[in-house]
Amino acid sequence: MLTSKQIIEDCLQKTETNIERVKSTYSSLSESQFNWKPSAEVWSVGECINHLIVTNELYLVKIEKLITLVAENTETDFPYSQSFMGKLIAKSVDPANVRKTKTFKVFLSKESKVERSAIEKYAASSEKLIGLVSKMQNLDLKKIKLSSPVNMLIRLNLGDPLIIIPMHDERHINQAERLMRLERFPRE
Repeated sequence: MLTSKQIIEDCLQKTETNIERVKSTYSSLSESQFNWKPSAEVWSVGECINHLIVTNELYLVKIEKLITLVAENTETDFPYSQSFMGKLIAKSVDPANVRKTKTFKVFLSKESKVERSAIEKYAASSEKLIGLVSKMQNLDLKKIKLSSPVNMLIRLNLGDPLIIIPMHDERHINQAERLMRLERFPRE
């Protein structure tokens, strides 16, 4: 059985890895490469990164507000299991699941042309997640609940976003890397 401590450690490690991948893979792209799209319905590298910023911020606001309200325990580890909805969401965003899924409007960026500064914004957003997760060491991630950014009626365990966010990030980082491997991708 998973524990809160394992969820926290895994989230921290995967988030650090995702930050490094984004910085090392996309920092050298030109503005035109960063915004290149093979067709109107496919996201550019920049749109993939911007989508992560928008999505993660919606979760981070909820997490930040919640952890300021809950009292810490003296214990440092608790048994953990995902909520039913948390499992469904995690399965849909799992990087191993390459099937396309429809994105809820709340998670869409309003910008089609994305500035390369999105790389640093993504890193800052991910660092904020790391800071918030570091404050959860003495929290029971299964008992504390938060609502989904999609619908307030969807309830998640506090640990669910710690599983979902790094998986979702990896999924879209992989998507952007596949885009860069296309033969038509500009080689400036």
